[in-house]
Amino acid sequence: MNKRKIITFMVIPILVIAALVYTYQIKTNATISSTNREEIAAEVPVKAEVEKTSAAPKSIIFQPDTDKQIVNPIAPVGTDQEGRMYVPDDISKVYWYKFGPTPGDKGNAIIAGHRDWGGKLGMFQYLETIEVGEKVAIIDTDNKKTVFKVVSKNSYPYKKFPNKLMDTTKGQQVTLISCTGVFIRSEESYANREVVILKKV
Repeated sequence: MNKRKIITFMVIPILVIAALVYTYQIKTNATISSTNREEIAAEVPVKAEVEKTSAAPKSIIFQPDTDKQIVNPIAPVGTDQEGRMYVPDDISKVYWYKFGPTPGDKGNAIIAGHRDWGGKLGMFQYLETIEVGEKVAIIDTDNKKTVFKVVSKNSYPYKKFPNKLMDTTKGQQVTLISCTGVFIRSEESYANREVVILKKV
């Protein structure tokens, strides 16, 4: 009986510690602390001399016209010192590359946003669960609503991110980019980039 009690007292603390470690790992996987820096769009966008025929985008809405709709404010951005698309450390907005086309116009309009930042999930975390065929609405500064449809969704290793996805001169589409996958602490970056392509309905 004494041996059983001793074994029980030894096993319980081990199980408690294992549960705490497991819970910590799940939370750490969900959101990364603000001390970590990661680049969403690691490639240099191909700048286009485009004729903007539409007003600048103001917001992008997932699941529009439903009780589950997610409204993402959009801010225009340029490039950083290394010539890459600049994405500020802020999850309250997502970011449109202003040197490319306006969503809906000819060319490839690029919008990027954080999966998470500072321990909180960002608005573009939704790209991990968005489905092909789903509708997405973009509202411009004239309050005009344009509806798009998800035509493709792919995840790419960030070190092998296809350059063609940053070419703003091709096609007529909107490219949404965010981070996904495992967070690599030694490189301060998520392993993959989630890329969702929208076409105008």
